[in-house]
Amino acid sequence: MKIKQKKMTKPKSIRQVLTAATGCLLGASGAQAETESGWKTDAALLIYNETDRVSAFEPAISLKKTYDDESILGIKLVYDALTGASHNGAAESDQVQTFTRPSGKGSYETASGEVPLDDTFRDSRASLSLSYEQPLDRMNKIIYGGNVSAEHDFTSMSGSATYLHDMNQRNTTLSAGFSFEYDSITPEGGLPVALTEMQASTQTQVRGEDSDTRTMTELLFGVTQIIDRHTLAQFNYGFSTSSGYHTDPYKIVSVLNSDGTLNAANGLNGTYIYENRPDSRTKHSLYAKVKRFIGGDVGDISYRYMWDDWDVASHTIDTHYRFNMDNNWYIEPHVRYYQQQAAEFYRYSLSNAEAIPEFVSADYRLGDLTATTFGAKVGFMLNGHANSVRLELYQQSGDESPSDVDAVIFQYNYSF
Repeated sequence: MKIKQKKMTKPKSIRQVLTAATGCLLGASGAQAETESGWKTDAALLIYNETDRVSAFEPAISLKKTYDDESILGIKLVYDALTGASHNGAAESDQVQTFTRPSGKGSYETASGEVPLDDTFRDSRASLSLSYEQPLDRMNKIIYGGNVSAEHDFTSMSGSATYLHDMNQRNTTLSAGFSFEYDSITPEGGLPVALTEMQASTQTQVRGEDSDTRTMTELLFGVTQIIDRHTLAQFNYGFSTSSGYHTDPYKIVSVLNSDGTLNAANGLNGTYIYENRPDSRTKHSLYAKVKRFIGGDVGDISYRYMWDDWDVASHTIDTHYRFNMDNNWYIEPHVRYYQQQAAEFYRYSLSNAEAIPEFVSADYRLGDLTATTFGAKVGFMLNGHANSVRLELYQQSGDESPSDVDAVIFQYNYSF
């Protein structure tokens, strides 16, 4: 059991959706091929496509080698490219809206009644992860992990260690993990000063430093218990704290007239301020999972509850059922439900008749959300190699239309 690293900034948001919708890209996909050198290799391709918004293309390869002392080295390489249109945080209007691009060079428009989207959104990321599982003795082992990822405006480095202890005739496993992550954020055009108004591209935008940083520390405690010869249960408690730059430098908030119309200012036909979030966040999570062998098939269901000091709280229910067929193939339906309570500083828009609050964001990912994922994976053996194909539909909705997202997810895994 390892601590999973998660980012909390804007370009990573799409990846958070992907993670929530599909789970780990290189998750279990059946038996892996093993070469004469002892390496096991799993390659994967993920394609994610939102209706009228973001598309993602993500190939990945995972390598594992088991040594004579039962230690295991793992290497994972991931590359993903994202294109399309991303919501900038502004409210919809019955008037045409004009926005300045994040770099400050040039502008773009949103038609009347449309969700404000920046249709030049582009991003790419390369990531390298290493893990090493070291047995200490028959009942104890440690798993070390490290990750580095980079994109044009974001760099992240992290390390982790997880200790596992078997007891009760190896029917019980206790675990404790620690991870640390360091992020550097360098947005296009530099960091806009929070709560200042967006200026037209012909004017000078108030900006601060070129970059900022954030750190996150995470602890995870868990127990895995064999209930009987057919049933396995797992329970985890997670705690994380982060400090530094949490604001999304690309997100804005509309400041409207009291009647909801646009208020022209700064060379634009509307007034927009750059968002501001607290410089720290503390999160807690409880997780439970049960997996059972049922007449030749395998089913599992899990529940996760997360809450933090931003007043965000979420519930996640996730279930799979694998029908194992003859001739080494299976079909595995999957259903996931997610519900989220909004952050205390989330606002769809502000009125020019009110004072600007200290913290405010119109990022729909911090609002009330409900999301469901439906789909299935089919696994099969071909020429002695394990293959799997996954197809899923992701649907998300909230109180405002920017929250409404429909996506199709396709994933292919191949072992060689």
